[in-house]
Amino acid sequence: MSGLSLGMPGVGAVSSGTHSCALYSGPAERDRLLYPFLEEGLRHGDKCLCLIDDVEPALVRERVVGQPGADYSRRSAQLDVERSSDAYLRSGEFSVEAMVSFLSGSVDKAIADNLDLIRAAGEMSWVLPGVPGWDDLFVYESSLNRMVEEMPAILICLYDLHKFGARMLVQVLQTHPNVLLDGMVIDNPHYLRPAEYPAARLTEASRYPMVRVGSHGDEDVDRGWGSLTDGELRVVAGVAAGMTNRAIATELHLSRHTVDAHLKHVYRKLDIHTRVELTVLALQHHLP
Repeated sequence: MSGLSLGMPGVGAVSSGTHSCALYSGPAERDRLLYPFLEEGLRHGDKCLCLIDDVEPALVRERVVGQPGADYSRRSAQLDVERSSDAYLRSGEFSVEAMVSFLSGSVDKAIADNLDLIRAAGEMSWVLPGVPGWDDLFVYESSLNRMVEEMPAILICLYDLHKFGARMLVQVLQTHPNVLLDGMVIDNPHYLRPAEYPAARLTEASRYPMVRVGSHGDEDVDRGWGSLTDGELRVVAGVAAGMTNRAIATELHLSRHTVDAHLKHVYRKLDIHTRVELTVLALQHHLP
């Protein structure tokens, strides 16, 4: 199936077999993504699955399904809402195999109920306390990209830019082919296919701070960000848009050498080393 609406005003259509991350800042922005997505699924006749911790499941159901009426029973049966922590940590720890089995079972049940598509949205802050097995999260996220290609499904993983550390969000970008950001679905230039996503890279996540708020490293980054010049910020914006240094130079009417020098200074000021780290920081600082 192609040309499926996400239900969000101004956001383009996607195809079945889509795995995206939605990057947002705070509950209000999350809700502007989540509720239209679920409501469109019910309208379209899809099975909808919502995994969330920040809102009581009963409140989500009430808002999405609505009041009892002619279609209430049908809409209610289409929507399943669980706490993220209950779904992802069914055995008390995170397991790739258990979560894949849960998702596959949800798809199979939807098909058995004559529902042609499943829409699933999972809010991911359950991982922030460092629960047992959390460091396998991105094994799971990467493996979903092979799995979802064969599924009648649209999967959206919800990551709050206010909660997650920049270095962990690097892993988020590397494991999602599409990014939902600022009302747009963007083909992610930093995505690594499962075969390109080495297991060795996954171990780096255990050394990275997961939580954004209140960590000393983030304070250092914020100070470094404030020291960036207007010229450096324009180059950063180009990097965040997925442009090469050559393309940035052409766009800004600069020499390639000047762009290279700007990036060298930016990396030193922010104490980072890669373009994907810089992209995440640009997203967190709402660089246009």
